[in-house]
Formats: sequence, C-alpha cells, structure tokens
Amino acid sequence: MMRSGRCSTALSTALLVLASMATPAMAQQQPIKIGVVGGLSGAAASIGQAWADALKMGADEINAAGGILGRKVALTVRDTEFKVDVGVREAKDLVLREKVNFLLGAISSGVSLAISTSVSKENKIIQITAVANTHRQTVELFQRYFFQVVPNTFMEGRAAAMVAAKQPSWKNYYTVGYDYEFGRMQAGAFVETIKKLRPDVKIVGQHWPPVGETDYTPYITSMMAAKPDVVYSNLFEAGLAAFIKQALPYGFFQKVKFVSLADVSSMMAVPEMPEGVLGYNRGEFYCENTPDMKKFTEAFHQRYKYYPVSYAVMGYDSLYVLKRAIEKAGTIETEAVLKALEGLTYEGLRGKFTIRAFDHQADVPEYVGWTVKDSKYPFVILKDIVKVPGSQITLTEDEVKQMRAAAAKK
Repeated sequence: MMRSGRCSTALSTALLVLASMATPAMAQQQPIKIGVVGGLSGAAASIGQAWADALKMGADEINAAGGILGRKVALTVRDTEFKVDVGVREAKDLVLREKVNFLLGAISSGVSLAISTSVSKENKIIQITAVANTHRQTVELFQRYFFQVVPNTFMEGRAAAMVAAKQPSWKNYYTVGYDYEFGRMQAGAFVETIKKLRPDVKIVGQHWPPVGETDYTPYITSMMAAKPDVVYSNLFEAGLAAFIKQALPYGFFQKVKFVSLADVSSMMAVPEMPEGVLGYNRGEFYCENTPDMKKFTEAFHQRYKYYPVSYAVMGYDSLYVLKRAIEKAGTIETEAVLKALEGLTYEGLRGKFTIRAFDHQADVPEYVGWTVKDSKYPFVILKDIVKVPGSQITLTEDEVKQMRAAAAKK
C-alpha cells in the first residue's frame, strides 16, 4: 500500500512537472484572437468591407512573417449591419463565447460607442477603432480600454473649418448632416470652429436627414431659399450620391459653394461630383506619396482589384499599432498592452503619430483639398491638398478636461 501510494504521488508529481513544462509551449502555439466588429452591410457596407479586407491582408502579412511574439493572428469577423443592437450582440459573443483577446471596430459611431461602454469597458478588453470617429468616445464617454486611430469628429470638423475660414467671401453657412452620432458631432465641431475663426460668419440653417434618406429635394430647395454662400455636408456614399444627383438640376453648385466629405469610397458612388468642391478625407491612398503607401496600395489593389479607401488605410494601421503594442509589452496580457498603447508612437501609412495617454486619441492628420477629375481614376480626387497635422486639430488636454467636467454635471 505504501509503495502504491508513493508511486501514485510520484506519478502525480511527474504529471504536474510535465504540465508546467508543456503549458508555455502549448500556449505559444495558440493564435492571438482578434474580434473584428464591422458594418459589412447596411448604410456603409463598402466602407466596412474595405476596412475588413485591409485587416485580412495585414493579418496574412503578419502571419507570413512569423506572427506576433511567435504566435499567429486569427481574425473573427462579424457584421453589425450598421445597427447598435446587432453590434453589441456580436461584440459580446466574440468576447464571451469566442474568447477573443482584442476587439477592432466598429464602423458606425453609434455602434462603436455602444460597444465601448457595454462590452469593452465591462469586460476589460481593449477596443481600437479606425473608422467610427465620434470624439465622445475619447472625451465625455472615455473609458480606459478604448483607443482611436482615426481623426475624431472634432478633428475632422475643425480641419474642414480651418480651410473654409480662409475663404473671405464665405460668410453665410448652411449645414446638412446625418441625424446620428457622427453627423451631429462633426457638424457641431465644424460650426464651433468656423465661428471662432470667423466671428462674421452666420449659420443660416441646418438639416438632419436620417441615415438611409433617399429624397433630398425638400432639403435642397429650403437650402437654396435661404441663399447661403456655403453648404457644409457630412453625407457619405449613397446619401451623398443622391444629394448630388438631385441638386444638379437646380444649378445648386453654380449658386452655392460646397464643403463635402471626399473619401474615395463616396467618390466612387458619386461620378457626378463637381470639380471645385472643398473636400476633406482621412488619408486616401493618393494623399501620401511615400514608398510605404505605394507598396500598400499596389498590394491591396492586386489582391482585391479595387483601390484601398482611407478606411482600409486606417484599418491596416490599427492592426499594426496593436502588433507594435503587443511586441512592446512582450505579452498579450490586457493591462500590459494597454500601458504599451498609451503614448505609443507609430510610423504608419499616414506618417508618424502618437496615441495620447490622457484620452487614447491618436494625433493623426486630416486632408483637405479641392475636387478635380483625374484621367487615372474613375472618380474625382483632391488637388492642392492641405495635410492638417493632428497636433493642430486635436482637443487640448485642458479642453478634454473641461468637456468631461461639463458632461459629468449633466
């Protein structure tokens, strides 16, 4: 009986030793699981698809080069359908059932905000967004597991306003923005900035069509009746296409100056986009003439047979930012990676940028220029591009503190 007990004890000890030796090796072989929560259908389907395609290409590159810390990257992609409830459901499933290590996404600001507050924060899992850009994610509703590598709504609205403010004859403005988080936040930032830079400017009207609106005629006619010098818009894709087509018969663009989102994704949907529009975007492939951007563009175009829109550029950057942070931390442990992300400086497709520690917003640039036709592309591009540095358009730390304090009092 004693010999049997000793043998059993010895066997148990040996098994424990083997287990302790095997566990690190086994863990090393397990992939780093990344949940990708994007709107692959709905109002911004082409944006979501381009973003997801870039992530897939980036993951394949990383895996071909040996992975991250010797571990493969495994993406699990889910469609939010551009709906808050669906996005939260899919994100929860990725975290609780799929046991992903990190979250990337979403596409819609409203969806992303809901995932940040009800999934990322509650489950203490890092979420990085490269498309959804409401500034409330890093300001009033900031939570420490959320990071943003896209120009937020304030930055985008401010950049467009900075260039528009230099047009001395532009004094009376009308705005048209989608009636949801992105549209209202960005239009608000544009209005706030233009008023500060040009006290003589007046806002003569604002419209808030719902996402998915198809009939813009009532909006167009009321705008023209107000006789503004300028109309600022943050409509995109199908909505922008419908607006442009319906405005043309009214001679809208001969009578009114137009400030518009001019991302390639929307421009492909708007072949009628006039020249001379003041456009803004977050970093299209043609905006940066660098070897890295050229290499990325060629690889993406060869693989997918279409041009990588700015959302693909930013998605690609976001994956490599995560890679850099994991390598800096030397682990995929959440707190260690979080600390590595705070203050991280990264040289990406849009140049060098830093993720600020106090609000987790990357000081990425915005690009503003004038629409022009180019025989090389089946869509209009921007010329005379002003690359507005992130340092000039980000909220200062004091501004962030003030906005957070004001929100806390409500």
